[in-house]
Amino acid sequence: MTIEGALALLLVLVVSMLVIMVGGGIVLALVALRWRRNRPGRPARPKPAAHSPAASSATMVPRVNTAPPPPATTAAAARSEVEAVEHGDVDADDPRIVPLGLEPATSTEAVFRNLEKIKPLLHAEAAESDRIGRTTPLAGGALRAAGLFRWGFPKERGGLGASYADRLEAVTRVARIDAGMAWVTMWLGAHGDIAGRLDDAAFAEIYPSVDLPTVFSATPLAKAVEVAGDKYRIEESRWRLGSGGYHADRWMAGAKVWDAAGDPVIDEATGEQKFIGVWLPADKVRQADDWNPMGVRSSGSASYFLAEPVEIPRSWSFNAGADSRPYFFPFMGVLVGAAQHLIDLTFDALRAKSRAGTVVGSYDRTALTGALASLDMLVLGLRGYAQYLDRVREERESGELTRAEEAWVHTVGMPVRESLIKIRDVTADIYGTGYVSAGSEFGRVLRDIQVAFAHGWLKLSDTGADHGARVAQMLENPEVVPIWDTGWPVELTSAP
Repeated sequence: MTIEGALALLLVLVVSMLVIMVGGGIVLALVALRWRRNRPGRPARPKPAAHSPAASSATMVPRVNTAPPPPATTAAAARSEVEAVEHGDVDADDPRIVPLGLEPATSTEAVFRNLEKIKPLLHAEAAESDRIGRTTPLAGGALRAAGLFRWGFPKERGGLGASYADRLEAVTRVARIDAGMAWVTMWLGAHGDIAGRLDDAAFAEIYPSVDLPTVFSATPLAKAVEVAGDKYRIEESRWRLGSGGYHADRWMAGAKVWDAAGDPVIDEATGEQKFIGVWLPADKVRQADDWNPMGVRSSGSASYFLAEPVEIPRSWSFNAGADSRPYFFPFMGVLVGAAQHLIDLTFDALRAKSRAGTVVGSYDRTALTGALASLDMLVLGLRGYAQYLDRVREERESGELTRAEEAWVHTVGMPVRESLIKIRDVTADIYGTGYVSAGSEFGRVLRDIQVAFAHGWLKLSDTGADHGARVAQMLENPEVVPIWDTGWPVELTSAP
């Protein structure tokens, strides 16, 4: 055998031995693994159950989170469902309010000066108000002491008769701090305005003072039955969305009217079933702590209900269905202020980045400029609406709007909603992940805006109201014309 042949044979033998050793090792490992799995005393591992929505959580092993919990900023996270929410506000002589040096609320100018003085306090109370689901007693007491809950009462009844323009401005300023607080300010002020619908005797009986904040909800409408003695009987009823109820001393409710025979009472003014707003006996009203929403939490819009059936003088009511006075209008300030709040926070974030050496890009500058322009147009437009409504109130004894004016005003929520969506999206994109935190002020404003969009004045859905009334009138009557054809100042009074 040659040397080459011997080397080849040796190589074959070596390779064969290596193959045998590796194969043997694998076999031994498999045998050992099988023995370990099946040795006596070792419990078999259960097979994982297939995922099913009906699977009981009791069979699942919880994942332990060792990270510290996020700060509690909502009632859902920090307040027990059974925890009672305090009713009422601190008094004006509270030691935390007295140093603010508030003036007697004897003029709208004084109320605005007071508002500027309480703004730091409102800002300090905003997060806690969001957590507990109502404007805190301290913040509520400050708003009340400033005069913002009672300045809507008519002058002839002891109030200030604050104009729509002034109330719009004040609500906007509060909403720039917190939308829920502004919501309370708006509705309590507006309901003072509604109290002017009462005759002198009924007003004196219900309101010995105008410092009695009043809540009004018509969701849902109750059943008011005409009974003897010129009264309405209202059975045990419950009303949702009682905004500002935690600050209230007087309670109103919406109801449809039926006669004693059980037939609906038709209102001659509207041709529809009569819809009234009625003042309830305060001692018969109870509030439910059921307000736990995603946003606008500090409005404290909890339900309230009658503890027992009541009979109420008909003089304690007004014809809500036939009343076209736009007491709701300053509500738009809630959204304007919230939009400005987002822009304020976005500017704060960009300035902080600039101080840290980060260059603000051209896109951010351009997009934010567009958002500001949209807000400017919105503010100027709403002020124009308010001035028109104030002129109507001054020039007409009834203060009522024509059908054309009413349809015009009721479209205002559409451009407000569109502008808010644009401003929300632009600012959130620029602000970035900073709003993701549960404790984010920016995130709170986003939540507030989203919940506000559910309000009837801002919804696009026509399930609750026909938002196309103005166009319908223009199609039926050529005298109902666009704003451009009404001259300047705007004049719609010639239209039906």
